[in-house]
Formats: sequence, structure tokens, C-alpha cells
Amino acid sequence: MQNSSAEIGAAASTPIAMDVEAAAAPPKKPTILFAQKPNFRPLSAHEISDGQIQFRKISVPPHRYTPLKKAWLEIYTPIYDEMKIDIRMNLMARRVELKTRRDTPDVSNLQKCADFVHAFMLGFDVIDAVALLRMDELYVESFEIKDVKTLKGNTCPERSGG
Repeated sequence: MQNSSAEIGAAASTPIAMDVEAAAAPPKKPTILFAQKPNFRPLSAHEISDGQIQFRKISVPPHRYTPLKKAWLEIYTPIYDEMKIDIRMNLMARRVELKTRRDTPDVSNLQKCADFVHAFMLGFDVIDAVALLRMDELYVESFEIKDVKTLKGNTCPERSGG
């Protein structure tokens, strides 16, 4: 089976049929159609609380009753007009009562107002306590000192040499 040069040249000039398997294209992944994100409107404060009205009651100590009467309009105005919270003074119980309304824009306004009134009851000026309404994450914390030993008599030790 020797091939002559004429055969080789002829073979080179004519195309040779070859069994070539066509490379299969990678299978297409099935296109998964996702549902569009729902576009919900924001809930109002009234809807967040399931339509229930929320209350806060702040008791008024006897020594702050007169200052509260004098500063009532300064306390009432930012709470009612700006924070959209109902406020009243219960004279029989000596408490300031706060209540959400349907148009209260934020759920946290009720707690801010309660902190504002409580700060006034602790002795803060209204101008200073208003910062509790204006700023987020600002709190007033107080404590009562009862475990202090009272000193009686001469507390200075005797001096020697003098």
C-alpha cells in the first residue's frame, strides 16, 4: 500500500471527508421569571399600632405643679402642633396625659413627648427639654441616691502636731 506522489498530491487537492462531530452549544439555562417587587406605601403611625390609640401618663410631683401651670403653653404648643400628639392635664390625678392621633406622623413621637414632659418634671427648662423632641436617640436618665451614709458630728480627724 504505497502511495505514489500523484495520489498524495491528488489527495491534498481534494477535500477529505472527515467525520467531525459538531460541538454542541451549551444548553441554555431556563429563564426564570421573578415576580416584581411589591411596591407598598408606607404605613401611617395609626396603622402600625393596629388602629389602637396609645397613651402615656406622666405624674406631676407637688413641687412642679406651679411651674407646669406657668409653662403650660410652652409645653403644649410643640407637642400638639409639631408632634401631632394630644395632651391634657388631669387635675384630679395630677398627671399629664398624652395620646396619639390619627394624623401622628411617627410612632416614636409619643415617647419623645413623654420624655419631654418628664424632663420638665425633673426640673429642666422648657427650652432645654425641647431638644428631646428635636433629636433622635436622646434620653434623660435619672436616679435617686438613698444609699449615702450621712455624716454626723466632727468628720475631720484630729490633727497631730500643730
